[in-house]
Amino acid sequence: MERRFFGEGQSRAFEALRSWHEAGRPSACVVHGPAGAGKSTVVERFFRSITGAGTLKLLVHAGRVFGAAFEEEVLARLSAGPWPEGTGFDEFHFGVRASLVNRITNWDGEDDQPQLLIGLIAPDDCVDWPDDPRRSVLDEPGPAARVLVAVSGTRDVAERWAERLGLRAAQVTYVSVDGFRLEEVDPSLRGPLAWAAVDGPGPRAYVDAIARTLRDRGAAPLEALVTTLACAFAPLDAAELAPLLGAQVAEATGWLDAHREAVEPILEWHEDGHQARFRHETLRAAWVAAHPEHVALAEQRFAEAARSLVRTWESVDTGERGGGTYLRRYAGDHLVSSGAPRADLLPLCAPRWAWPRSREDLAARRAELGRVRRAVSAPLFASDAVETPPDTMSSFVRVALAQGALATLHRAWPPGADRADEGAWNDTERALVVSLFALAARASPSRRGDIEARALDVVRRTGAAWRGDGWEDALALLSAARAGSGDEASTFARWAVSATWRAEGGPDSTSSAWLTAADFLPRSEAEALVQQAVERALSSARPGQALARLATVEGMGRHQALALFRAAVALPPASRANALAPLLPVLPEEERARAVSMSLDAFFADHEEGAERHDTDACAAALLPFLGLAELSRLLDEALPPVSTLAVRFAELGAPERALGIVRERCGSGIFAARPLLCAAATEGGRSLVQAARDAVASLDPPWVAAGLVCDHAAEAIQVLGLEAAVAIAESGGGGGSEAARIMALAALCLAAPEPSRPALAARAVAAYHDDRGTEGLESVVRCAPWMSLATAARLFVVSLGDAAEDVTLVSTLSRWGGVEQLAPLIARIGGDDALAAVAGVLSEALRWKSRMKAD
Repeated sequence: MERRFFGEGQSRAFEALRSWHEAGRPSACVVHGPAGAGKSTVVERFFRSITGAGTLKLLVHAGRVFGAAFEEEVLARLSAGPWPEGTGFDEFHFGVRASLVNRITNWDGEDDQPQLLIGLIAPDDCVDWPDDPRRSVLDEPGPAARVLVAVSGTRDVAERWAERLGLRAAQVTYVSVDGFRLEEVDPSLRGPLAWAAVDGPGPRAYVDAIARTLRDRGAAPLEALVTTLACAFAPLDAAELAPLLGAQVAEATGWLDAHREAVEPILEWHEDGHQARFRHETLRAAWVAAHPEHVALAEQRFAEAARSLVRTWESVDTGERGGGTYLRRYAGDHLVSSGAPRADLLPLCAPRWAWPRSREDLAARRAELGRVRRAVSAPLFASDAVETPPDTMSSFVRVALAQGALATLHRAWPPGADRADEGAWNDTERALVVSLFALAARASPSRRGDIEARALDVVRRTGAAWRGDGWEDALALLSAARAGSGDEASTFARWAVSATWRAEGGPDSTSSAWLTAADFLPRSEAEALVQQAVERALSSARPGQALARLATVEGMGRHQALALFRAAVALPPASRANALAPLLPVLPEEERARAVSMSLDAFFADHEEGAERHDTDACAAALLPFLGLAELSRLLDEALPPVSTLAVRFAELGAPERALGIVRERCGSGIFAARPLLCAAATEGGRSLVQAARDAVASLDPPWVAAGLVCDHAAEAIQVLGLEAAVAIAESGGGGGSEAARIMALAALCLAAPEPSRPALAARAVAAYHDDRGTEGLESVVRCAPWMSLATAARLFVVSLGDAAEDVTLVSTLSRWGGVEQLAPLIARIGGDDALAAVAGVLSEALRWKSRMKAD
């Protein structure tokens, strides 16, 4: 729509917008109407009519003709608006989307804050606007924020867009811009506007007539140029168009100059006279529809030019790299849109191409990789019939690693800095090792060794130089010791012990690693290390708890258990009981009998003021399984043990009446009564408590409390409440902005349910996870991987790898929340041993990224 034309339909829409603004509600308005009816003109004039410092205005045009073909470009322009300092999250740390959501949602008009008016014109012209309203930045405007959106189409189309943007129906008003007739238009404008008029020829006939004019003039090269421009994602100048047409810049400029008046009805030039673009997205789309063969050729040329530029970027030094600004920005997008094979997309994930030259280039590369990720992941969503080919899995992981690397670079490269901080990459080798060991743990014995060998190779070359978190370094090195053998395993164990000195709190907080390391050392060295660990524990302010931490070592040997037992015996009663609690299940029978007796006596002993506190909860939980009715009665009558666990033990021993009495007299109500009753009723001797347990669980409120109980005691819930009732309680645990309780309860039920019920429960848990805005439930739901369908597991893997972490980095993509380590069960489910091996084979790409950082 030409800005000079403003007919009756446009005037009515303008006044409707003014009324909406003056009324102050609802918070959102969607302008709709036929393409070319003047919606942009109306919105622009409305924005100009709002004057004064009382309103902060942000107006963004979306679409190719405005150089914002992708949602990410639109959000960048919104983010670049004149926001007052100090509003919203720090974009550098939290990203553009999170920063915008925070700003818009919390815009409350307090402290002299102006009213906020955001205008978004033609999001429907974007190539990739998300369908999921949860990704919208406009879904919850704050009390002093207003949102105005313009789309082409009927009221039904506008309502669908409001839903897509997450706008609540009660908070949206709709304004229609009616079409116009040619007679309403000034004669001088009828030609340029004829395509949009109700009684005009329409866009297709309009561009067909211009194409015929060019052919009649013998201007076929210009027709090809216009087609190329129609396939571009942003305006282009002659210098960028000419190579795509196999012409010189002077030739392209000559074509435009010679026939400018013929194409001016559909094209316009930037103020500097160089960049050309279509006047309207509808005209561009009509030209594309009218020239299918030429479009196919133009898209092929774009793809070939992009492919060539990527190859050039990979094969020459940085200083010699060529390629125009446009193709550097959109090479990946043209390859993706052309349906290029995966082999053409993977070079976009390599450090040589993806390593940026500036922070602006960094943003472009990250956006490009996001779209490459969607293309590469597409086959994973169709993996329910057979196992996914391993190279599909490994290709997707390569993309995710590249995204993690660029996210690391973004975090390490603050605005204004000349170069990035190298410290952000320090834990890369350890994270690689941890992820490889996680993959190996899921592989069959015949394939496990090959994957472990990759991890061991990295440890050999780099492990001695690790200087990250001491505890995490130690754990990874101990994993290497388990996978290694002989002197090499001993070396890794010694490195692990050294790493504990760098941990927070030093070896006193991580000394359990010493006992694990001792298993890989020569006998005399091992005994000395265990003795040193025991002596450090005994010399601490709370020796019992320190010894108990040592006893938490997985797979503790008999000799180590006895050494800790002997050290504990000499301690005061409270400390001794604390130290013995984790030892009770692993001690030999004779020593266990002594330990049980001493642990029981601690409940009746006098404790000195200032001495180590008796951890009655932990001690009771460890001790009660070894006590009979007489000891339980003595505890109940003469001491102050945790009564809930005591009640459960009474039921186990066939005294449900005593258990019920304890709960009613001493546990109160709510969760404090429901938990012991549920656990007691699930025991062989507590069957008579089933109805009391059901009543107690049914009384819990809010629903997430009951869901949490089902999560903590899934097996008992199934046995006492029944699987159907337990599932209903779990499903009711969502709401309040988080589905975490629902997710974790369903996942726990999946693991505890009879085998035939597990696939359906796994599907429920994953569905609940996808309903959640957060990722808190990911760890729980991944445990259900063996019972997921292939398509379910694949989708969960795609949306989680490198995306679930709050702070995505290369390290997190490998070994933290939403990383390869955590998602290894999904990889195994999707593709078995072959997928595990294929993913392991590409993880070393992480080291290439770190090497590229050092070379920069």
